[in-house]
Amino acid sequence: MDDEHTGPQTPAPGADDPLLAPLGELIRAADAPPTVAVELAKQSFGLRQVDTELAALVADSAMDPVGTAVRAGEQSTLPRLLTFEVEGPDDTPQAVEVEVSGSGRYRRLLGQLHPPGAARIEVRQPGGDAVDPVDADEQGRFVVAAVGVGLIRLTWHRPGRHAIATAWFRLD
Repeated sequence: MDDEHTGPQTPAPGADDPLLAPLGELIRAADAPPTVAVELAKQSFGLRQVDTELAALVADSAMDPVGTAVRAGEQSTLPRLLTFEVEGPDDTPQAVEVEVSGSGRYRRLLGQLHPPGAARIEVRQPGGDAVDPVDADEQGRFVVAAVGVGLIRLTWHRPGRHAIATAWFRLD
């Protein structure tokens, strides 16, 4: 409605809230976010610590068409190889290399930290099976015997250093 002296009138802030609230409820009920998205959002708060660095995926053998090529009709039984890396505080790369093997509902992870050294490794999965932390030896080697397929993230803790977490990745 226009007032010839003041121009168009706008509603007061928040005046539409009673009208929009039922619409918002209807949309949330009809198109709720996927459960896994909600769980990942909740778990992402664990990365908000200023002392946790995020290691990016820099190599994945599943994305290498030459390394995964097989003859027609054959299934590849080769393990999947992943490498995650982040720059350390002194510009030295910190990395973890992971070999993923197995089939069925669980996978085996064989890992190597760079630079080598003892560490505590945590495996996190959104809404999945709990995996007990494992220890890397003085050479940086570790094994996680059984991890459920799906999204996972590794975090390693070394004495006197910042924790490092991988980006989320999918075990198939």
